[in-house]
Amino acid sequence: MRIRNPKDFLSGLLFMVAGVAFALGASRHALGSGAKMGPGLFPLVLALLLAALGLVIAARAFRASLVEKERLG
Repeated sequence: MRIRNPKDFLSGLLFMVAGVAFALGASRHALGSGAKMGPGLFPLVLALLLAALGLVIAARAFRASLVEKERLG
């Protein structure tokens, strides 16, 4: 596999690192349950969403651009 868009890959990696770092920080607080949420549940969910967004952005960096696809096929 080849990284076709290094800027997207690095920004996705940055989002993933930030998401994991905030998730680790949020996990220090009490999470509680779905019915009675603790102070760390909402930041943890947001951090995991940020990390997932970073994963999607980084994965898109491996896809060929539309210009390359038209040229090849």
